[in-house]
Amino acid sequence: MLRLRRSRLFLVLAVFAVITLYHFTSFGSLGDDDTTGITSLKAFGSNEPSSKSATETTATTDESPTSQEPSGVDSTLNNIPDDLGDKDDDLDKVTLSQTPAAPSEESDKGSDTSPDVGNGSTPQETDAEQPKDLQNNTKSNEEFAAVEETPVEPAVETIAEVHGGGRFEVISVPDDGMPKIHWSQLPEHFPIPTKSIIPLPTGKPKAIPSIQCSKFSDESSDERVQREAKLDKIKKTFAFSWEGYRKNAWMQDELSPVTGDYKNPFCGWAATLVDSLDSLWMLGMKDEFEEAAEAVGKIDFTTSIRNDLPLFEVTIRYLGGLVAAYDISGGKYRVLLDKAVELAEVLMGAFDTPNRMPMTFYLWKPTFASQPHRARTRVVLAELGSLSLEFTRLAQITKEAKYYDAIARITDEFEKWQNNTKMPGLWPKQVDASGCKKLDSSYISPVNPSVQKKPGFYNDQSPQIPKSRKTTGSDEKLNGASDKATEKRALEVDIANDVSGSRFEKRQMTGAESSIGSAEPKPDCVAQGLASPPGSGWEEFTIGGSADSTYEYLPKEYVLLGGLEEKYRNMYEMAAEATKKNLMFRPMIEDEERNILVAGIVSTSGKPSTSISTGTRKLKPEQAHLTCFAGGMFAMGAKLFDRKDDMDVAKRLTDGCVWAYEMTPTGIMPEQFLITPCEDDKKCPFNKTLWYEKLDPYHPRSRTRSDSNQVVLDDMNRESSVPAAAKTAMPGSPDDDPSATLTKTNSTEIPITALGKRQLGNIENDKSIQSQTEEEGAGNFTSRPEVADTVSQQKSEEESKESDDKPQTRAGAEDEAGAEAKEAATPTSAEDVAEPVAPVVAAYTPPPIPSQKDYAETRIRDEKLPKGVTRITGSKYILRPEAVESVFIMYRVTGDEYWRQKGWQMFTAIQNHTRTEYGASAISDVMRETPYPLDEMESFWLAETLKYLYLLFSEPDYYSLDDYVLYDSSFPLFPAPYSPSVADKDADRSQEY
Repeated sequence: MLRLRRSRLFLVLAVFAVITLYHFTSFGSLGDDDTTGITSLKAFGSNEPSSKSATETTATTDESPTSQEPSGVDSTLNNIPDDLGDKDDDLDKVTLSQTPAAPSEESDKGSDTSPDVGNGSTPQETDAEQPKDLQNNTKSNEEFAAVEETPVEPAVETIAEVHGGGRFEVISVPDDGMPKIHWSQLPEHFPIPTKSIIPLPTGKPKAIPSIQCSKFSDESSDERVQREAKLDKIKKTFAFSWEGYRKNAWMQDELSPVTGDYKNPFCGWAATLVDSLDSLWMLGMKDEFEEAAEAVGKIDFTTSIRNDLPLFEVTIRYLGGLVAAYDISGGKYRVLLDKAVELAEVLMGAFDTPNRMPMTFYLWKPTFASQPHRARTRVVLAELGSLSLEFTRLAQITKEAKYYDAIARITDEFEKWQNNTKMPGLWPKQVDASGCKKLDSSYISPVNPSVQKKPGFYNDQSPQIPKSRKTTGSDEKLNGASDKATEKRALEVDIANDVSGSRFEKRQMTGAESSIGSAEPKPDCVAQGLASPPGSGWEEFTIGGSADSTYEYLPKEYVLLGGLEEKYRNMYEMAAEATKKNLMFRPMIEDEERNILVAGIVSTSGKPSTSISTGTRKLKPEQAHLTCFAGGMFAMGAKLFDRKDDMDVAKRLTDGCVWAYEMTPTGIMPEQFLITPCEDDKKCPFNKTLWYEKLDPYHPRSRTRSDSNQVVLDDMNRESSVPAAAKTAMPGSPDDDPSATLTKTNSTEIPITALGKRQLGNIENDKSIQSQTEEEGAGNFTSRPEVADTVSQQKSEEESKESDDKPQTRAGAEDEAGAEAKEAATPTSAEDVAEPVAPVVAAYTPPPIPSQKDYAETRIRDEKLPKGVTRITGSKYILRPEAVESVFIMYRVTGDEYWRQKGWQMFTAIQNHTRTEYGASAISDVMRETPYPLDEMESFWLAETLKYLYLLFSEPDYYSLDDYVLYDSSFPLFPAPYSPSVADKDADRSQEY
């Protein structure tokens, strides 16, 4: 018994030891001679050498001085998986440390940590983190005293997917209080030689044609008063939502405007605050701008609550917001530029791939970032093609060419591929950005230098994979470079994920493995440019969601570079022509005189076809809110590149979105919907019959099939009414022979397969079931020859399987049944004369198939479909800006007051249905007169939607389109370089920087 107890105790201690070891090793190396205290804890799993001495670390750390450095744990133990960098969306969930709770006021004086960014709990704000006028007002003196006496709450740990969507809400769970992991600068695996960095174009900027209307109509005094009243109402709406965010979600990503809570779907770096900076300045809210700019200094972009950084979302909301705010405020707030550079340095790690195409979901933690990676084989087009404006403008201000080089290489690859896609001129929604074309597994490569060349490189100027990296003694301890187990694991990870140019890169091998790899290995892939994802058959092409800003950035990048890069113009014009030819159609609406346009989605396999809706090309006639930017894009392209015909296209596209607002009960456009295309673009009267056919496209087929089944059901009902005795006497009936496959009615053989699956029961898989045929015009069914053959074969099989106790044949059974029936027909007594009355089985009558008209009108009533619309595929509204953006640009380009009138109608409808207690909320269903709020207020409500409405009713020369470049998504305004005053300021700023 004593031994048993000791064994149990030993087992418990062993389990505890394993758990403890797992806990510590999940943060990487614990021991390092060159680091002490909390600094060594921050380096857990970072694989970076510490450059600070023990004295410097103690002097600069923000953490408690009583923290002790753990020791005695092998530095090579590391539980964080190294192979999470380049897998697809089915990666397991991993844990990461969230920002700790805010320290007390005393400890905060020497600290620069970011505020708590959890979700679902009240943020712990200090006076330094709260808005100034909210300090000392939110709690009584007793409450403050209680807070000071209470120890700081432990941090929270979050669970997040490695590759979540761009918008991914992090779930908060309790944490053990371990320190945060921070990003650190690491040597690149695929560096670009300095001489090969693509520089910003130089030279005298070209003369850019004027975009704005040259002459706006004169405004009377009454009209001015009305316009300014509208402008004031828009500003008050903005201020109301900003104040709700400021009081309830300060330093968080988003306000929950119904509950007063907050959310952090974009890394927890105060997305609404950063994204709205330029709007605050433009609306004249300078005090609020300065307060927000000061708060930006407290954001720590080197750590995040997410494991992955969504490159697209972070670039447009944060990097774009910071650079735009620095620009628009005249460069007076240096903290904005400093933070933009800090963030850009983190994001540059995403471009460290063999072909310099970025990882769109960047695993920023040093443990993962220290491993080589490739871009993914399935990347959303817009996430790859919508980075140019932000990085270009940052390069112009700082004179750091590497930021421009990062996006210029992407543009070059798009340019090469544009005419070689399945729809020349456009790119598919999904892109293979890996630069690696996999070879067939059965392929044995001959000795061929062109094939044996390491994959992942486009040309001689592409970066080379380093063969080795020198390390110091401290590096080896921290990185585990001298440990065989770590090197072996790194080799296995690289082989599994194909993240390097070759499986057998010397840098990942031990000595023995290096000798094996020195032979001529079979390459895993050959180099390629941008391409369709592997296995792509049909591909979707659109200028809407998943693609939109890729196309919009082309003319705006051309302007931002002063017209010095002609390729942006060429790429835009090629895309514009392909869009008009392949994607645009006129929808059928009730007002025939209103000639509007929609850009839909086309799926194609790439083979030639004479029709857009047949053969290898299929049109999805969808109108989407994200596509509504196209009107403004075509208007700007028409003015910039002298494409006069495109101005009419721009008007029709924008008016199509205005109509989509007007068609709903709320006066707000749904997220997306399907509509009936016109048969003739020039003349399109409303055709109710055509509309009904689109509402019920399968009706003719359903009617034919149902009529055939009805014949079978009628025959079954007639058979069921036959008396049981007579039915028994019928030769070949199922009751007589369960193996029979045909039901005989009126001397007509009916295959069992004529019945629907619900009537077949368990015999639907019987081998005897055969296909049905219908005699044309008769409505009767006859068995096919092979059915008779099957019956004969089955009869023979039954005869061969007869047992001794049933010696009679099938014919004998039928004769016996016939004799019994004849005998029963001869009365032998008075009792036999009166025949019993068989019970009558009620015939089953299926419900009538509704006519096409009935079905269509039922759908129209239930779904509240406007005329011409066939389905509302996305009924909510999330405060999107694309439609008002195009309305604003159309007014500035044409000077037509029509667009101001429509813009005010749109604002009024949005205001009436989205306002809540703390701000404005996304709504569930624009087809309902009273939609319910979704308790979401994305950052673009303040950063884009209200900003464009404000500009629409401002003076026409207020932030003129001839002086500023506006872009999609977060819509900051970048001063165009062709303005002499702006060029002079940029030169001064770069020297100062």
